[in-house]
Amino acid sequence: MERESLFHAHLPLAEKIAGGYANIPGVSMDDVRAVAQAALHRAAQAFDPARGAFEPYAAQAIRNALNSLHQKEARHARQIGPEADLALSAFTTAGSTAPSQRLPDEFQDVLAQVRSQESRRVLEAVLATLPERTRQILGLVAAGRSYAEIGESLGISKQAAHKAATSAMTQIREQLAAQGFGGLDSQGFLRTATRPPD
Repeated sequence: MERESLFHAHLPLAEKIAGGYANIPGVSMDDVRAVAQAALHRAAQAFDPARGAFEPYAAQAIRNALNSLHQKEARHARQIGPEADLALSAFTTAGSTAPSQRLPDEFQDVLAQVRSQESRRVLEAVLATLPERTRQILGLVAAGRSYAEIGESLGISKQAAHKAATSAMTQIREQLAAQGFGGLDSQGFLRTATRPPD
């Protein structure tokens, strides 16, 4: 069977395996299908009939690709969590009707109020150095939107949204480090770089 025919004949296999990966964080089902089909196509191009049947070979290739996608997105989800907290803290102002759920009741703790104000002031100043489009992307990240959703709403690709957010977060971390801060503590406040993590 020709390689392209192998590919087309086994598209239902790719669809079936892709269905088991519908829960990958931040990835649409269309993206999962695209990765599965690309893996199937590569398998069809590389297949050597002398090494056995095509279907088990293709199924393994598809699962390997989808497992890699899942691991990549899971790593990114763990990475973007603290970044979303940074963005959320920066986008949450003192007069907001939707304060960060991580902040304690500021009226019960004067120190917490001071630290909250300092954290917001620093984060807002850092955000102000970023382009408006980048701040818009970070606002959507903070709101819990996936990169696919962000890309769709802004008319850009998921990859472009991811690249812009990742670059912005790197700039934010670098600017915070330059000012002596090492990220957020367990209460959502900026932590000085010399202070051990909570």
